[in-house]
Amino acid sequence: MQWKKTVIEDRFLSILVFLGILLMVASFYMNSWLIFGAGLLILFLAIANSYYLKHIGEGLYFENNRNRNRFFIGDSGEWDLQFFNQGLPIMKGNLSIYFDSPVVPASAEYHIHQSRVDVSLPFSIGQKEKINIHIPFRAEKRGLSKIRKLELHIPHFFGFGDTILEFTDVINMETLVYPQRIAVNNIDRHKSVRPGSSPSIFSVFEDNMGPIGTRDYLPTDSFNRINWKASARRMTLQTKEFERINEAGAVMLINVTDGYSVTSKLEFLMSSIAEMGYFFHRNNIPFSLCMNIRSAGSTPFTYLPLGTGKDHLQKLLDLLAIADFHSPTIPYEQMLFFYKRHMPAAPFMVHAGIHTHRTDGYMQEWSREGVQLFELREHDEGGYLEPLKPNLKDVAGK
Repeated sequence: MQWKKTVIEDRFLSILVFLGILLMVASFYMNSWLIFGAGLLILFLAIANSYYLKHIGEGLYFENNRNRNRFFIGDSGEWDLQFFNQGLPIMKGNLSIYFDSPVVPASAEYHIHQSRVDVSLPFSIGQKEKINIHIPFRAEKRGLSKIRKLELHIPHFFGFGDTILEFTDVINMETLVYPQRIAVNNIDRHKSVRPGSSPSIFSVFEDNMGPIGTRDYLPTDSFNRINWKASARRMTLQTKEFERINEAGAVMLINVTDGYSVTSKLEFLMSSIAEMGYFFHRNNIPFSLCMNIRSAGSTPFTYLPLGTGKDHLQKLLDLLAIADFHSPTIPYEQMLFFYKRHMPAAPFMVHAGIHTHRTDGYMQEWSREGVQLFELREHDEGGYLEPLKPNLKDVAGK
């Protein structure tokens, strides 16, 4: 059963049934077919009303197709609800839809209570009829919006009661609103001092597996780098050129907690990380995310492995959109401990959120391994990165 049914009958209906029976009995004593017909009509209306209330909604189906849409703040979209009715016709009903407040209706009247939007619409559908109900909305703020509840109120034609249908299954329709990006200064300050496989025009390391071209010979060039075939063609010495490479990759470590609750600067953190994700994507730098929001699976926190590409950026934005003030969290130190033991460090790591002395031990170890550590700070309406300096006194005293 898709629907939980609640039937509310008017008390006057019982009085009406009693009145109909009384008139039919009285008609035998008064020998009046008119009174008998009136009583029979009243009894028929009462029985028809009760039958309608009890059987209405049987055969009504809601097409609960899985659907996830993604928007930026200010974008427009719509909820598309599809119904099919194989039972009794439903007339003059009222459909109530409840969903989360990151999106709000663009035109219909609505109410917001405890971060839930309540929209009511008229609902009518005939037998063997299929209808689509469209609810235009506007993306108002970052977050995940799901349709949490569908409730259909169906009155009887004569007003002697109501039937309430409540959809019982989990509704597989949701909308993600991505965070608004804000400027983050000093993002481009990371430069690895270790060899790797990622191209970089600033690196001192070269890929000696194959040249990418030649240039004119300089007196400072090594003799074994001369390309003799190219030199013979051009009748002048040519030097092999190799692609400059280094180790690339950035890990963003996000602490969303402040004490025992989620930090009040959650929006700043999500907006800043979104901007950093776009920067790494544009520059083809592999990036990863570790956020101390609890997650099911082998990794106990929200984790996005190192990767690049448009799909990888979308996964990052999905995770940033889902985080909210009600998300279950784990201690930040526990996340760093797990990451230190099970995952390799990247050459560039960014810490964001509350910074405590308990985290300094991990930061100091990574710093000794040659990792560049930066901390995200807030400034005016944006953010900036500055080198992270662990409190060595606290680390030594632990």
